[in-house]
Amino acid sequence: MTTQEDITRYANILQMDSDFVAPFVSGSQNTSIPIQESFPEVETITSNSTKCGGNFSVDEDNLLVSAWLNIGMDAVQGTDQRAERFWEKIWQYFGENNTYGTTRSISSLQSRWGNINRETSRFAGFMAKIEARNASGGTDEDKLKEAKELYKTSPAPSTGKKSAFAFEHCWVVLKNQPKWSTPKERSKGLLHTPSSIDQVGSNDDDTVVVERPIGRKAEKAKRKRIDGDKGFQDFLMKKLQFIEESREQEKEALRIKADRVQVDAQRADIEKERLHLETIREAKRDDMKKDRLRLETIREEGKIMAMDTSGMNDRERLYFENLKDQILARQQLE
Repeated sequence: MTTQEDITRYANILQMDSDFVAPFVSGSQNTSIPIQESFPEVETITSNSTKCGGNFSVDEDNLLVSAWLNIGMDAVQGTDQRAERFWEKIWQYFGENNTYGTTRSISSLQSRWGNINRETSRFAGFMAKIEARNASGGTDEDKLKEAKELYKTSPAPSTGKKSAFAFEHCWVVLKNQPKWSTPKERSKGLLHTPSSIDQVGSNDDDTVVVERPIGRKAEKAKRKRIDGDKGFQDFLMKKLQFIEESREQEKEALRIKADRVQVDAQRADIEKERLHLETIREAKRDDMKKDRLRLETIREEGKIMAMDTSGMNDRERLYFENLKDQILARQQLE
């Protein structure tokens, strides 16, 4: 439920230009260094691809907002940053990420941020009013449309002129930051108990509370814890990788062993086949040897059978006649 205090706080936003940057650029938590008391008129915004003269493009505005958030909200850098060093870092960040072919000085970035800061803060006040009117109904799109119309029909405090809201592209990025958040968003717990450095503005009774980034020690402890978790995760990953590699090596060893068994079996089959063939060849050699002996025997026996015994004496004739009888008897048996 939006209270009168919420409306009062956002009314004070309209008076806060560069004061919001004080927590991030002060030399200590108890000393504020104002950046600029007043800012030039809102510059005309060119399209994303077209930049005329010294005007900032939408892309440049978004880059400047990104630089301010990254440098101002860096907990490791801390909020104890002096203005000069703070804007040097923003200028450096802007230059390193600027791909739009423009060159901006520190004073140009400060001036442009002053416009963005003032007008988006002013728009935040109108959004707070719309939230108060439509606390129980209306879509976010309807509320945004009403706030833009209210902005357009309300004269600017610094000039008294009326104009359309030219920094909606910046508002989209900044609206979730504490200074620009609506009471509805604050009720979700976006803001915390204020400390001395969180209080922005000159009115002690109506103070806008700005969310302070996490402390440097806490951030470092958080990152150390994250790094420790990451180290443990890396250890687990390496352990799992080692286990997987061991499993693969074991599988490979088993495969090699199986291949070796298969090769040994093949070698045994080959040796068995070789021995079988050798046996066959040996048998053939024996058969051939037998055939040669048989042929030799046949030739010798043929000579004996053809031998003329008429000129022999009785003993010789009887011997050869017996041989012939034996040859004939063996042939009959075969």
